[in-house]
Amino acid sequence: AKTLIGLVAQEAETVSPGLVADNPDKDSANNDLGTTTKSIRYSVLYMKAVKALQEAQTRIETLESQHADLLARVTALEAG
Repeated sequence: AKTLIGLVAQEAETVSPGLVADNPDKDSANNDLGTTTKSIRYSVLYMKAVKALQEAQTRIETLESQHADLLARVTALEAG
């Protein structure tokens, strides 16, 4: 069996409504059925994920630098 992964549009919509599109349901003759199906705008999701990753990387680098500074200070205090 093929395994597929993705998001549930209704759940994503509560967090980020801009990620979700409502598409009218149509029959095989292209007649509007009067209902809609929600779908995820994955291209928008991917851009948001890349931006979040960049922000996280910046934070990690800042924390690593602060950690190195604090470690150097503790080492100097212990040596003195």
